[in-house]
Parts: sequence; structure tokens; C-alpha cells
Amino acid sequence: MTTYATLEDIENCMNNGWTDGLPVIPPYGSLVDAMLEAMGWQAHDVVGEIPSQNIVIRAEKAAATAVMAGCKVEYGALLRALTEAVLDPAFNLSGVEVTTGGAAVLVIVSGPVVEDLGFEHGPNALGANCRANATVGRFAQMMRYFCGRGGGVLQSHGTIGHPGRISFCVAEHPHTEWGAYHTQHGLPEGVSAVTVMSTEGPNSCNNHYGDTGAQVLDTIADCLCHFGQTAWYYRSGGFVVVIPPDHMALVARDFSRAQAVEYIYAQARRQTDDLEKVGRIAKAPIAFAEVVPGELRSPLKNPQQLTFVECGGTGGRFSAVIPRWVGSTHAVCKQIV
Repeated sequence: MTTYATLEDIENCMNNGWTDGLPVIPPYGSLVDAMLEAMGWQAHDVVGEIPSQNIVIRAEKAAATAVMAGCKVEYGALLRALTEAVLDPAFNLSGVEVTTGGAAVLVIVSGPVVEDLGFEHGPNALGANCRANATVGRFAQMMRYFCGRGGGVLQSHGTIGHPGRISFCVAEHPHTEWGAYHTQHGLPEGVSAVTVMSTEGPNSCNNHYGDTGAQVLDTIADCLCHFGQTAWYYRSGGFVVVIPPDHMALVARDFSRAQAVEYIYAQARRQTDDLEKVGRIAKAPIAFAEVVPGELRSPLKNPQQLTFVECGGTGGRFSAVIPRWVGSTHAVCKQIV
């Protein structure tokens, strides 16, 4: 009888819109209380606000969302940092939910917590279906869905979206060539961290025959520069480059991380006039776009918009480029304590 009651509660959650389209774990009080304790909050603690929509998010909502997403209480400290990151005003949660660009919340987990909590960081790193990656990524997307639309007042307007709007969590290798991902955001090497940003889906970069780091980076730079790249006009987002071991072995032999960033920034350029010809730049651009006719144009405003995450398996010379949504200029990185 209890089993059937639980199934009925799952259906009730779905019928009430408390879901991302997949079945959820019903947020029973005992489960939410345990998650609140793990996250270190009281039920009515205010954990975030969206003043423009008069929205106040309390801890019980975050804890209930974590339960529904299938997260374990062992993830509590990480989920607290992730909640704070997603609800940081700099992240623009509502914008991510309603943009026609259909961006998702990319979660990057780095440091000792990757091994401690069992995140997948090797093969299939961008589509890992182990519990930690899947449920932590799902939690971030459900927070976007539940909080970003202002209680149903706003609706998602993504023209096509992408599958990462169900779950998009990437864990970095615990031991890296260039230091932990979060060191690019000012945190020390030995800590654990979670970083969020709004992104499009990943683009695969295949180079099986190059035998130098420069050839790999040239391939990545070219991927940043196709005509359809969203960043050409506003250039206010940036890119995350995912670099697995086989490509990393070539690149790290010749480049430090800082050198690789500068190299790609210098190489990833297209003729501005060609961009205008195909309609990728307005003929009367706004000043913010900083368009200079006749010059080479970068999809990046500055090198700091480019970061690298080291993950993935061996056995294939692939990397990936993840374009960030141009409507959110900030990645938010939080230490897990």
C-alpha cells in the first residue's frame, strides 16, 4: 500500500508542475528536514532574492528541490554553495530561464570533492549519468525552473534550447596539468569548489592527426569562430574549453594555461566585414558591440572570458567548446566549506 501511495505522490508532483518533466522524489517533510540539516540551514532562512520580481527564496525550497532532484544528503555542503551561486544576482537566474537562446546552467565541480562524492570525471564527462553528476546538475536546472520564472509569471522562451536544461554538471579531474579549474576564478588550489555559468550546448572539436599543441589549439580557436557563433555581436559571454588527456598531453607540452588562453585569443578571429556580409553583425551596430569595419574581430572581449576545464577519458583526440550565454557576463564560483 505504501508503494502505491508513493507512486501516487510522484504523479501528483508531476501534475502540479513540480518537475522538469521527469519523475521526482516527493518532498516529504522528513526528507526535506534531513536535507536542510545537511545544507546547514533552517527552513525559513532567506537564501536568495530576485528583487525585480519580488521573489524571496527560502532554504526549505532549495532543500525540497534537492530532494526532488534525487540528491543525497552527503551532497549538502556542495548544494549549499551551489544554491548560493545560482541565486547570486550576478548570475541573472531569470534571464537564463526566459532567454530565446535557451541557455542552461552549467555546473563545474572541482577539487577533492570530485572523488569524495563520486563524481564521474573520465569517459563521458559531459554526459555523465552517475548519480552525483546527474542529480547535482538536475538540482541546478530545477532551481532555474522553479525560481527563475517567478512562480509561473515568466515562461521559458528558448527557441530550441538544449538537453543540458535537464542536467549539465561537469566534474574536473582531481589531478590536473594546469591546476584546478577554480584557480581561474581566484580560489586556492587545494580547496573544493562549484562554479556556475549559463551556457549553450557543447561543440565537439576533433583533431586526431595533429601532433603539436599548437595544432590542437588552432582547432579549438577555429571552433570559436564559426559564423553561427552567438558571441559575435555582443561578445559578453565567453567560452569554456573542455580538454581531455589525449589533447592535453600535446598542449601541456608546449603551453601553460595562460599561454594557451593568449594563443587562442590571438588566433580566434574573423574579418568583421565578412561577418557583416552574412548578417552576423548589424549594419548599424550599437556602441556596446565595439564593431570596427575592416578589422579582424574576436568573439571574446578579453582573454579572461576563456577558461579551461580538464576532464574526459583517453582513447580519442577530442576536446569541446562550450559557449557561454551572452546575456550573463558572470561566472559565479563558490568554495565548498
